[in-house]
Amino acid sequence: MKKLLTIIMTTLIVCGSVNAQEYEYDARLGWFPGDLMDLIYRMGEDPVEQTTYGPRKTIGIFAADFNYSIMKWLSVGARLNYRNAWCETKSFTDEGVPVTGIDRLHAVSVIPMVTGTTDPDSVFRYYVSLGIGAGINMSTAENNRYLAFQLIPVGIAVGKKVSWYFECGLGNAYAGFMTGVSWRF
Repeated sequence: MKKLLTIIMTTLIVCGSVNAQEYEYDARLGWFPGDLMDLIYRMGEDPVEQTTYGPRKTIGIFAADFNYSIMKWLSVGARLNYRNAWCETKSFTDEGVPVTGIDRLHAVSVIPMVTGTTDPDSVFRYYVSLGIGAGINMSTAENNRYLAFQLIPVGIAVGKKVSWYFECGLGNAYAGFMTGVSWRF
């Protein structure tokens, strides 16, 4: 894992140092209120059902990207994702006394991304992205690291220097949709 990340980051640095004055940079900020993982995943599910859970709440999924073009249609960069969720829990002690609490989850991932774009000079751009990186889940019960991956098979951006984007993503960083604002310079 460390070797893979080292190779990817070295490639990004080497590509970034060649003809740096010709690159077009792209910074993005995105958000969406939830994703498919919110529908599927229940934090800390108890297999013997001794703990019950209230409705899962979230402030959504946030993404920050920074990319630079190494060719007119190809860019490389990195994406930082953050998501959180919480729900109320209720369980019982051996004596039958109810105990309430809150189960929290914070997940952060950093993913180097490769993006292919159709007609980058157009007002309407379609793109596809793929990346593999690292992530950590921090919950009330435990913390664990994982291999983070993200595929964006469909993405659109509308605008020139400042644009709105909307994408459909598959992966464990988020599965569903993301929208936001992009600045190119």
